Amino acid sequence: MTDLIARRWAALETHFHYHARMVARFRHAEGAAVVSMWQSQSNESGNPLTPFERHALVERHCELFGAWPEGAQTGGILPQASGK
Repeated sequence: MTDLIARRWAALETHFHYHARMVARFRHAEGAAVVSMWQSQSNESGNPLTPFERHALVERHCELFGAWPEGAQTGGILPQASGK
């Protein structure tokens, strides 16, 4: 039982480290920059968004505007809740 609990805590720790990195990625981006990057699907350097950056940009958009950016839910941008 102790091993199972340790594995679960390790999985949670991994998840939270990933989330913290995601939140930090665009932490200083202002609203206009976030909208522009989302619309162009490119980062601040003009390179195409990586999957990680795409998720981080959605996270930042939610922080700033309280909602996912247009097309994030229906455009296949984010994984389905079932983990697909």
